[in-house]
Amino acid sequence: MNGVMVFLAQVLSASLPLGLAAVGGVLSERSGVATISLEAYLLGGAFGAAVAALATGSAVLASLAAMATGAALGAVFAFSTVRLRAHAIVAGVAVNLLAAAGTRVALKVLYDSASNSPSLPLARSAASASVGWSALREMLSSPPLWIAPLLVAGAHLALSKSVFGLRVTACGEHPAAARSLGVPVDRVRAQALVLGGAVAALGGAQLTLHQREFVAYMSGGRGFLALAAVILGRWQPVRAVAWAAAIGALSALESTLAGDDTVVPAAVQAVLSPAAFRAVVQAMPYGLTLLAVMGRFGRSRPPAALG
Repeated sequence: MNGVMVFLAQVLSASLPLGLAAVGGVLSERSGVATISLEAYLLGGAFGAAVAALATGSAVLASLAAMATGAALGAVFAFSTVRLRAHAIVAGVAVNLLAAAGTRVALKVLYDSASNSPSLPLARSAASASVGWSALREMLSSPPLWIAPLLVAGAHLALSKSVFGLRVTACGEHPAAARSLGVPVDRVRAQALVLGGAVAALGGAQLTLHQREFVAYMSGGRGFLALAAVILGRWQPVRAVAWAAAIGALSALESTLAGDDTVVPAAVQAVLSPAAFRAVVQAMPYGLTLLAVMGRFGRSRPPAALG
């Protein structure tokens, strides 16, 4: 039972950043703008959360600061793609590089370190006789986890029921027709990109709150896994989150297998060295996600304006 609870805590910890980034990606891409800047939102949100937590000692304020940072990066991306008409992929790469380099510079300026921030002054959950229960309780006390269900439900209802959601969908499917009906396409797209950045960055806050510090490049490619979940989920918030949870479960399984040689079959140990086995296991979430995207992309239809 203890092992199951530890694994469940690991699944939640791995899935939450991916799920929030996937929801942000759905909101952005449904407007008709290809968004590979999810990596930047996660990394920027993680850094914003660290700065706020170190200044205030509050996990809630850290989460809000992460969303503000993501919204700012989303605004930069929106200005580049919507106002300046830059190619969305090129602009997304530029924003990713901006977040990667900017956080390293800010770390050096603020904390005299190019690798990590000081440990966050946040209270830990009370100790428990069960390691599994302690890990799960600490995960369940995380503010991003409280907010995530509201954001998923809100994104689903907004895109399917609200005027704003219908405008976002119209801009992504047929912007010329939407413009002819008086819909301000550029404004709607900019709003969707800023909102998507804010939601995705909350996933970055979870990375920092879980690790109790900010580490350079700690997003670790999760933004691209989240983008895969968006594609696999057919640009629907709930489906995208379900795929993100599946990818997160694979990542948690990778952590479990890589950290405990006793669960590795003897036949595998006879073929692969421990280092080679760990490399294969670490690649599992990325490799299986790539195979899933290759298998399902042809049967899913992206917003027409994405090209």
